[in-house]
Amino acid sequence: LATERAPGGHADLQELVQRLAMHLTSWQATTFLVGEYPESEMETTPVFTVADGLIWLAQSVHWNSMVRKMQVMKMRGQAQIPGLHTFRITDKGIHVFPRAIIDAGGASQPPGDVRMTMGVPRLDEMLGGGLPAGFSLLVAGPTGSGKTILASAFLTEGARRGETGVIAAFEKSPKQTRSRTLEDLIHKGQLSVIDTRALDLSIDETLYELTETIRRTNAKRVVIDSLSGFELALAPTFREDFRESLYRMVTVLTGMGVAVLMTSELEDRYSDLRFSPYGAAFLTDAIIVQRYIEVRSRLRRVIAVVKIRGSFHSNELREFEITDEGIVIGDVLADYEGLLGGRPTARATLPDALAGTPSALPVESGAWERS
Repeated sequence: LATERAPGGHADLQELVQRLAMHLTSWQATTFLVGEYPESEMETTPVFTVADGLIWLAQSVHWNSMVRKMQVMKMRGQAQIPGLHTFRITDKGIHVFPRAIIDAGGASQPPGDVRMTMGVPRLDEMLGGGLPAGFSLLVAGPTGSGKTILASAFLTEGARRGETGVIAAFEKSPKQTRSRTLEDLIHKGQLSVIDTRALDLSIDETLYELTETIRRTNAKRVVIDSLSGFELALAPTFREDFRESLYRMVTVLTGMGVAVLMTSELEDRYSDLRFSPYGAAFLTDAIIVQRYIEVRSRLRRVIAVVKIRGSFHSNELREFEITDEGIVIGDVLADYEGLLGGRPTARATLPDALAGTPSALPVESGAWERS
């Protein structure tokens, strides 16, 4: 009927649909009318004007990726969540992942007295007493700098204090990601793992799994390892607005009062100080950066706290090592300058300075600043 070519075809169809709707309403029947329509007929098909609710289903194919989406076009007499919502068809039926809406009243509050310890000696001191509860933290560094180890220490420390955690690991397979310590936490119910192996993920699907797990386990700490792997796990259609979607995800999670630690893979380029390849550093409340430096033909690691929103923190560059016990933070490399350039030079001694040899000013130990 919808494609009838005879004169008055659409008018007859509209009259039929209106009469059918009146009868069904008088019978107190809830009716689903199912049809296949191209998007071009959205404004001309009569049935769309009669129905009380309209749900539009579509699927998009990009290369080998296929994503299903739905949109609630209207629902008479009540509000609906705007935008496109992803869904999956499984053996158990349809599973919808509603688009996250930011609650204006759920924004992060200024840092209070509650601080979360990181599980790495001396790092809490550098953070000004630990990470404020409900903050988001970006740990940025090159491959092998210890980002995942720091994230694992964060979760382990939470479990030691009775705080459950959630991890979404995108860098490696589940068996590679889980250390023996994390495996013990999983068996004890102190740590939950989000399945990231599904094809064509969307941020809304990942966020839905995270929020449901947080509510179920009353988790206080969340780790996303890493943003680079997260982006690659997404279907191509969701990568175009990755930064905007990441903003919604971080805002929703911190609005729930949990602390979120995200790792970000960086090329160790010394010509700039970018902390995220997505320009997403401003989305987080705190940033810790890890870098490699070359000293006497050997690679050494340094760590620094770049910012903690609204809070004092150390601005020192400290050397650290990765041992069997985890990350061990050492002293300030006070004898060198130009550390962020990757190839530091030794500072001149006092006699050299008095003799007129150029040198930098002495380093003040325990330097602090406010972000």
